[in-house]
Amino acid sequence: MALGVKNAADPYYLQRSAFQGALAAGAAAQSSKFIAHAALLLWSLNGVQTVLSTSTYTSTVNGTATTAALAQQVSLIVVSNTNTAAGYGGTGSAAFGTTTIGPFTLGGSYAPVQGTGTAQVNNPNQFALNTTTGTGGQGGIPVPAGSVVYVVGGTDATAQSSFSIDYSVAQFAPLTL
Repeated sequence: MALGVKNAADPYYLQRSAFQGALAAGAAAQSSKFIAHAALLLWSLNGVQTVLSTSTYTSTVNGTATTAALAQQVSLIVVSNTNTAAGYGGTGSAAFGTTTIGPFTLGGSYAPVQGTGTAQVNNPNQFALNTTTGTGGQGGIPVPAGSVVYVVGGTDATAQSSFSIDYSVAQFAPLTL
């Protein structure tokens, strides 16, 4: 096997995949970790609460502070090697950087997204991940090959949730052929 680059129109670059996981009860609970096998674009975080929390969170929706009861806050964590000379047989030592994306309030209340309603069990929320501020669904979040991706819960000790992270391989990313 060897690393190679496929044609930009190859379906491998055009298809979407998902990493799925769960958060157990406990403050700052962590999901299992996903290792980026190639340079990826993360497109969305999709989540449902499977056990309601005991917390109330204040979020901002369209510039207005709102309160979501029994919801759970989660954040997406990406740990990457920032020393490009040290990766995949390079020279030098690895230098790791952590990026936190979020927090996002799960709970799927029937009010507007992250609204004022009470959370509902198994009612989904979807959050677009993007690098274009204020433009939902545009851009995706680039993640270098070899990065560790996982979800961490907020401070609530009782909430549990399941999630998926929608991703695609970045065009022209080297792949194992």
